[in-house]
Amino acid sequence: MTPTHTTPTAISEEWFTALAEAVHSDRETQVIGRYSDFWIGAVSPGNWQVALSFRISELVPAPWEDLPREHILISATQAGWEQIFDPQPKPLHHDLLALAKNSPDVTVSGSDVELVRNLRVIARLIDLGKALHAQH
Repeated sequence: MTPTHTTPTAISEEWFTALAEAVHSDRETQVIGRYSDFWIGAVSPGNWQVALSFRISELVPAPWEDLPREHILISATQAGWEQIFDPQPKPLHHDLLALAKNSPDVTVSGSDVELVRNLRVIARLIDLGKALHAQH
């Protein structure tokens, strides 16, 4: 995983490493993610892109080229990533689907099947990311 330019504070190589560690040690994620297997592409247009593999309760950054055809794509501006990981979100910005609907700074696309199938795990990953963001 190599971002192409500087990354925002909330989303950086170190931040994803910390998120992967938080996922590994989170009991809830270990239970709900036991049978999950999906990929997420995270993009900040014009700045960087990161591929993440979630399999058997583990989140692993991977090369962008490894993204399979069926993946979830989250694209957000700097402000959008701040909204996604805001520990105290504004009304109508409380989760990823609400942001995708109500924020011009966040887009969720790619495989709807993968998104719906893994929504509970993705929501937990975002919750863990919010906790990490609050620490920084």
